[in-house]
Amino acid sequence: MRRTLGLILLLAGCAETPVATPPPELGEVAANAPVLGEAVRAGQACGIPVPVTALDRAARIEAAAIEQREREGGTAARDDFLRAMAPPEFDARHQADRNRWCAARRPEIERATGFLTGPEGSALAQRAEAMRARPR
Repeated sequence: MRRTLGLILLLAGCAETPVATPPPELGEVAANAPVLGEAVRAGQACGIPVPVTALDRAARIEAAAIEQREREGGTAARDDFLRAMAPPEFDARHQADRNRWCAARRPEIERATGFLTGPEGSALAQRAEAMRARPR
């Protein structure tokens, strides 16, 4: 009886293997990547200049988020993530709609550009790079 109880307790202890906790920057990168990516793409679609520094940092942050999405949900999840950041397609007949859309996005674009070119954007890009460098 004691042997059986000991074996059960031993097996129960083995069953409680700790689950790997994701790195803390994963949530930060995952939350910021779509916002920053959408703003950068809007800037490009609207002809609003986005500094190269901002583009580079946004790309590094997005790359980490894209890899994570693909690991979690495959290529479909990755593609959905990328599609969600794309600006709408306006044809020549809808120039007024495009102009309104761009005017509404200007504050977002400016905020994202300011963030990405500042120390916070630099730090987030570095954390995203560190996240990508970790073995899986």
